[in-house]
Amino acid sequence: MTYAVSWKLDAILELNRIEAAAADPKVVREASARMDFALRRYPKDMGESRDVSFRIWYEDVLGVYYRIDDAAMRVEVIYVGPTRRR
Repeated sequence: MTYAVSWKLDAILELNRIEAAAADPKVVREASARMDFALRRYPKDMGESRDVSFRIWYEDVLGVYYRIDDAAMRVEVIYVGPTRRR
């Protein structure tokens, strides 16, 4: 099963700001690509549950808040932000 992943415009704009401010923008691009890939394949296995269909997931440099719609096989990334691990 593959889910369709969409990123809200605000999340895309914030991702661009994070990338522009990063010491190594490539690391941010790679993290977002890994997250997008994983959310397409197994969104329920990533991160932590926050509500019935909402989850939060932190990776090395990024964190995402997203919603899973199983009926439509869609994942919507609502918010993205930097993590403090680096």
